[in-house]
Amino acid sequence: MKNKNIFLKIYIVFVIILAISIIVLYVLGKKERIGYLSDFEINVDKTLEINGLDLEKTKKLFIIEDKLDETSINNFLFTNISITNYSYNFRIKYYNKVFRNSDIYGVYPNINQILENNNYIKKIEMNENGGPFGNLISSKVIDAEKIDNIAYVLKLKPMLLTYSIFIIFLTIYIKIRNIFNLKKIFHTDRDVIITIILIGFILFLFHFWLGFPGYFYNPDNIVILKQSILKDYSNWHPVIIAVILNLLYKIFGQHTFYLTLINLICLYSGLSLIIIALYLKYKNPQVLLLFCIAFISDMFFTTLTQLKDITCSMFIWLSISLIFFMILVPIKNIILNIIIRLIILVSLLLALLWRHNAIVTIYPIILFLIFLLVCKFNLKSKLKNVFLFISISFIVAILMVFIVKINPYIWIKSNNGYYYKDINYDDLYSKYGYVIDYEIWMDINDRFARNAPNNIFAMQIAACAAANNDDSLIPSDWYEKGKDFEDLKKLYNSTSLFGDVFVFSHFPQRIFKPGYLENINKVWIKYILKYPKSYISHILKFANSVILSKNVWIIGSYHTYYIPKNLEELNFKNYNIEPNSVKISIYNFLHTFSIRLYNLFNIFISILIFFTSLFLIIKLRSFNKLLMYSFFVSFSSFATIIIVIIFTSLNDSRFLFPIVVMNFSLLVSFISYIYDIGLIKKYFI
Repeated sequence: MKNKNIFLKIYIVFVIILAISIIVLYVLGKKERIGYLSDFEINVDKTLEINGLDLEKTKKLFIIEDKLDETSINNFLFTNISITNYSYNFRIKYYNKVFRNSDIYGVYPNINQILENNNYIKKIEMNENGGPFGNLISSKVIDAEKIDNIAYVLKLKPMLLTYSIFIIFLTIYIKIRNIFNLKKIFHTDRDVIITIILIGFILFLFHFWLGFPGYFYNPDNIVILKQSILKDYSNWHPVIIAVILNLLYKIFGQHTFYLTLINLICLYSGLSLIIIALYLKYKNPQVLLLFCIAFISDMFFTTLTQLKDITCSMFIWLSISLIFFMILVPIKNIILNIIIRLIILVSLLLALLWRHNAIVTIYPIILFLIFLLVCKFNLKSKLKNVFLFISISFIVAILMVFIVKINPYIWIKSNNGYYYKDINYDDLYSKYGYVIDYEIWMDINDRFARNAPNNIFAMQIAACAAANNDDSLIPSDWYEKGKDFEDLKKLYNSTSLFGDVFVFSHFPQRIFKPGYLENINKVWIKYILKYPKSYISHILKFANSVILSKNVWIIGSYHTYYIPKNLEELNFKNYNIEPNSVKISIYNFLHTFSIRLYNLFNIFISILIFFTSLFLIIKLRSFNKLLMYSFFVSFSSFATIIIVIIFTSLNDSRFLFPIVVMNFSLLVSFISYIYDIGLIKKYFI
């Protein structure tokens, strides 16, 4: 007890010093200092763009031996009288050796002053998060090595403030806990459960109010919303989304917020269920702190978007939260038991149909439910139990594939639509132009869903063909007019990890026709078998980009609401929401200071728990339900990681969002397991 008091005193002193240090650093950073802009480098692409020149055609003139001759194209930009604006990348540098951009400070130059003092600079932008790099647009060529007298201030980096505030609040919490015993505040279990439900409901209302009506401006969402009201169903985007939305329109009216509402209902229902289960199991009101999970950037902001990947993940989150609740809280009421199981199955079914490759994520979770079922039968022979598990698993796998395959045919009545071959490209391009807008192309081609994976196939075919200079397996009628294998090699070497650009209609540099490519899946398999090393090399390269990526599907700042004209014409409700300074301030504050998780962390946690739980199952020969839950859910995460790496067309964090939501449940379940077997008490308490 004496040691604990000494430690607490030391900790409090440390926090006081930390708080004073932050205040001092903040005050010192606010002082305006002088630096200079340097390391000017012409941004070729942006310079061509702002002067109205065709990027691809112009750069093609300066390609020598498959490489861009930077000296020649720079001379072209500097000597061509039609070029009147120049885009430069730059870096801000400092005369002060201490107060500069660092791990502690971000740098923020006085943009208005720079524009006033240098009238040839039309526009200047700094990179996000206080970085030293930026871009400017100049009306003249910049020959000078530096632009001097640049005033700047320093601001503490958000993550430093976040961690510091967390430490300070943790200290306050520890101190308060010593004064007030939470168990004395809550007299009964019912008080705690009601409190959890109220907190969850209040947070849900706050979240919905702040993000209303959600971010639905992604082209995929616009297409789905249009299809849902017109009942022009297709399966390019899973048809079930438009079907469910159409049903909601009939019941509640045409609104754009439904998918955001579904996301948030799943988020707070699942989180509340986990917290209630933990309280009923361990009788510790401090589990209320788990509501903080909702304020992690990856959960709070991503759930406001209406992408199909996000909603699919939230259905998974709700189902695994209910399963976790069932494990920790024995339910004796038969009707309640049936209702919970039905909600789990419906959630998993919706998740399965909400995303084309969701079966890979869903199936391991189904396997855990089968495991629970076999445990309930508890046959005397272990061999019979194993046989029963394998038999049911096999039948369910076939049933899931059948459901996924048959579902589009239930809703899409047109027989000529599901497999589109006969596109007259000359007529198409004369009507819409060579670069066909995404939404227009979806109207033409979206119902023909079997063309959807073409971007993945095309990218991986290009990887094998370009690396080995072999186009012998690629049919000549795949190519757009004027494009050939040389163009394919150049495109792959410049954009090897972005499959959409090879084949989709809204990319002018595409190589293949943006529709039906006969036997593309067979050509893909032949190339993999012919050049397995090239295929593996491409997959490893793609995996590296996915794992190390810091891209997150978070709307960076408060998005001012508007209703797109094409949706307003379809009678979607226009809420006429005016910009609200309170909302904007709260949103931007949370965005700045909330913790953000990246792919590397999420993947590491999933794989760590997967192999650790597998090791414990084998080593201890234990089939503890919490341990098995951790194993199967981490198996689901692991399978999701693999399918994203080997079968997606671009590095986009939304594809990995299922592992974000599963990781929270995984950490809770695995920590609960090691607490139950006494490891936490043994080594940490």
